[in-house]
Amino acid sequence: MKHFLRYVLVIVAVVTVSCDSDDPKVADIGKDYFPLRKGVFQIYDVEEIRYQLNTPETFEYELKTSVVDSLLNSSGDYTYVIYRYKRDKGAVEWQYLDTWSGTINNREAIQSEGNIAFVKFKLPVQVGTRWNGNTYNAGVEDEYILEEKGESNSFNGIPFDDCISITQSDNDDFIVYLDQRKEIYAKGVGLVYKETTQLNYCTDTALGCIGQQIIESGVIYKQTILGYGVE
Repeated sequence: MKHFLRYVLVIVAVVTVSCDSDDPKVADIGKDYFPLRKGVFQIYDVEEIRYQLNTPETFEYELKTSVVDSLLNSSGDYTYVIYRYKRDKGAVEWQYLDTWSGTINNREAIQSEGNIAFVKFKLPVQVGTRWNGNTYNAGVEDEYILEEKGESNSFNGIPFDDCISITQSDNDDFIVYLDQRKEIYAKGVGLVYKETTQLNYCTDTALGCIGQQIIESGVIYKQTILGYGVE
């Protein structure tokens, strides 16, 4: 009987440990910063200034992203089809813009923007993690870094208690080419803020414009969350 009681106690202890290991907090590696399931959508306010031949052109509109389908891919993960829509501010009807896709596994979150795949962040999410956002592209290596985790933010009056902040580029070259890019993701929501500034400056010594911060071409882009949910 004593041996039997000892056996029962051991079994109870093992079950207790097993139950503790199933705590969802233990398994939380950050996938919810990039929620992908059919029906999930986000709506953004977009401000965009495009420069061409020293002439800026400003665009203001709203952007909607919506997960419409999922497909099993060759890696055994699911690729989620994302439709993007656009409308003028104050308009009611959305106009189809293009199709992107996204996938997430236990290693990374990937978003294909058109035919170009970017590694948005690595898993598990940890402050200080660095990676090549261009891992799956033939282009130049582009080092991203996860700067903050668990930060609180508010955009368009909407509070977000748990965000991660990713710096994709932060050069301070105001002579030739300025490239500053940042994205913020909120847990359970996805992308809530994106800012891109990529500017080519005039460097023609004959014109004497080098160092004058005269913009020849480029873009200043801000994308801020307006709403989100599940359709």
